[in-house]
Amino acid sequence: MAWALVGLARQNHELARVHTTLSLQAPAHSGLVDLAWLSHALRQNGRLRGGFMHRLNMALPAAHLQEGIIHFPAQLPKEDWPYEVQLEVSQALQLAPDEVSFDFAPEPLTQGPVQRVHWIGCAQAHMLEFKNCTRAAGWRLAAVESEAQAAWRGVRALQGGVSSLLTQAPQDWQFRLKSQSNAIPASALMDSDAAMEEAIGQVMSTPTGARLVASGLALKAWQ
Repeated sequence: MAWALVGLARQNHELARVHTTLSLQAPAHSGLVDLAWLSHALRQNGRLRGGFMHRLNMALPAAHLQEGIIHFPAQLPKEDWPYEVQLEVSQALQLAPDEVSFDFAPEPLTQGPVQRVHWIGCAQAHMLEFKNCTRAAGWRLAAVESEAQAAWRGVRALQGGVSSLLTQAPQDWQFRLKSQSNAIPASALMDSDAAMEEAIGQVMSTPTGARLVASGLALKAWQ
């Protein structure tokens, strides 16, 4: 097991470049919940980079998450959504409602009498392991999402798109930053969704895939 750590630096008002890319290797026989090694690696790298309380965004593979869609009646108040999502996640994970961590977002193109909401969740105890790990290292766990979400964010913003993903070394990547309108211009999206999905599928089982995910996580801080 290994973790990819990527940091971005602003190149100009439109672009960010890869500043740091590391592969943090787990010792032999360490399990997913044995994170002392990861805490030590983050602490050491935090000292090397200077500063205090570095912010960390993290992605988990699909095997360690539950995801789904819930349909709310259009008239259901948004303040009731968290409770309903929490119940949905707890049922999916077969845990008590207060034993789950979750997040959700409405799908923007939903029309008609229902609102489609995408949710993601995992066991709260599992998330606490990562929070304790990063806190012990002097880092702050700011956000957690799925690998797929982060990978898509990365490839959509990658300068050169699919071509750069498949041919450039990760340390040479540049990413388009969102404009003041909080959206990447349509003219910058050179590749179709199908082309991006195929390219992501090609790299996800390689070290490049892990760095794409980590880059997508880093871009989350620029949103």
